[in-house]
Amino acid sequence: MTQPLYFDLTEALLSTSGERTQYYGIARTVHEIGREAALLKNDIRFVVFSFGMQQFYEVTWRKREDGSVEFDLPKDVGQKWVRSYFGKNRVLPFIFGLLNRSTPKKNKAHWLKHAAHLKPVAIDSGTFFSAARPKLIVDMVKALRIQGSTVAIVPLLHDFMPLHDGATKRFRKLDRNFLADNRFLIERASQILTNSNFTAKELQSFVDKGMLPKPPGPVNVVQLVHHCPGGTEPSEISVPTERYILTVALNLGRKNIEVVLEALRRLKANGRPTPKLVIAGSHRKRLRRYAARPAFSGIQDRLIFVDNPNQTDLVKLYKGALALVMPSKLEGWGLPAGEALWCGTPAVCSTAEALQEVCGELGIYFEPDDDDHLADILERLMTDEEFRIDLRRRIGDAKPRLRTWQTVAKDTLRRIA
Repeated sequence: MTQPLYFDLTEALLSTSGERTQYYGIARTVHEIGREAALLKNDIRFVVFSFGMQQFYEVTWRKREDGSVEFDLPKDVGQKWVRSYFGKNRVLPFIFGLLNRSTPKKNKAHWLKHAAHLKPVAIDSGTFFSAARPKLIVDMVKALRIQGSTVAIVPLLHDFMPLHDGATKRFRKLDRNFLADNRFLIERASQILTNSNFTAKELQSFVDKGMLPKPPGPVNVVQLVHHCPGGTEPSEISVPTERYILTVALNLGRKNIEVVLEALRRLKANGRPTPKLVIAGSHRKRLRRYAARPAFSGIQDRLIFVDNPNQTDLVKLYKGALALVMPSKLEGWGLPAGEALWCGTPAVCSTAEALQEVCGELGIYFEPDDDDHLADILERLMTDEEFRIDLRRRIGDAKPRLRTWQTVAKDTLRRIA
């Protein structure tokens, strides 16, 4: 008898809370692999976890007219996750517990209001696969073990950024929580998947340093994707008529949007051709305050913020851009870089190892702190038509070799099914 495979959609579920579905990063990865896996293997059981009910629920799906999959994910379930670890401080758990006394009750009420139609499912044995954030999977695994489940745990790990001192913010309590979550998960996983060769290399590095335990089972790489499917929603924005470069889901710090702003400031100050900059992604107050500094007064009329574009508009922005710029100091994969290439748009990336894994010979690279070099690249894109045409020709020729979500789903199922 074939052992059941449970595919966790909790991260996708949480992304549906709020005014607009947050269709980026990990939530997108979960959603897209799940959709393709449903079409490839008809006996997968898709589940979500309720943090209020401490129970898994089954999710059904249907095939749309265009052949794609739509999951029956309720909206606005409002499940607030409560952290599990607090480092060495013994007082913080007590204080945080008091502040969050009502959270389980609210989680339960939201669930009963918005997701009561979902049927509970007992996960006793087989394989449980999740590509959610480790902190979410930890609570799921705890609930499974309390219920006596012997199901094999297979997580897909996306990156280890918070373990790099200074790569995001100072190594602090949140990072220690991340460390503890990963230790817990790795020790209990029957197999680990990573989203890139770089992430697998990072895992081994932290094992060698003694920060993470040696995985008891195999570690296998399932590289992520370049594929950028078209949206089904109506367009809500107009693409700029002037030439523009695009950033997607960038922020200050590790994502390093500072170097992009500085490169534009440098171009403008020196009287060189300066493209517009479309900043697409979540609304970031701190980033907007940073961009409003007097130092950037000369380019503030070149900045266009697009908050949470839907998939239709995101594809429009990719296709209309002079180039995508991804200057991150560290990445686990780098979805926007791959998506830009899929849409035929050049990807100008930092020399971060994962971004080179995504783009290979199709990428244009600069050191993440070298705003001079980035400015030169942007000027050439603005002024050298032959250079632009050659780039797009090479990207177009390479498209048959780029990875699709179906490819990722096939690779995932081959490892775990």
